[in-house]
Amino acid sequence: MMIDLCSIRKIQSAIRRFEEALKTETGLSLNDAMCLCAIERGIGEPGQLAARLELSPSRLTRVLDGLDSRKLITRKISDSDRRSIAVGLTNQGEKIIEKGKCADFELP
Repeated sequence: MMIDLCSIRKIQSAIRRFEEALKTETGLSLNDAMCLCAIERGIGEPGQLAARLELSPSRLTRVLDGLDSRKLITRKISDSDRRSIAVGLTNQGEKIIEKGKCADFELP
């Protein structure tokens, strides 16, 4: 398979510019935003979030810690399985997701 390395570099640069715009507009990193979006879509179990976002459990924990400290998510013991944690959006988290949906980002 032939790979055009120059095109891959352009994609990388475009994603970096997108993440900078996202950070400026919402204060979120790309991982933060992707995590909030996944939670909004009903994925509230950390193991499922890590798999969906292709993040290691330790990296996901750092992302969740940051979102929790900014009061964008809640973490509580799951109602269905008291051995696990359920993650949800706070009102502030829901607002920032709505803001992101309406933001004027230039996509690569």
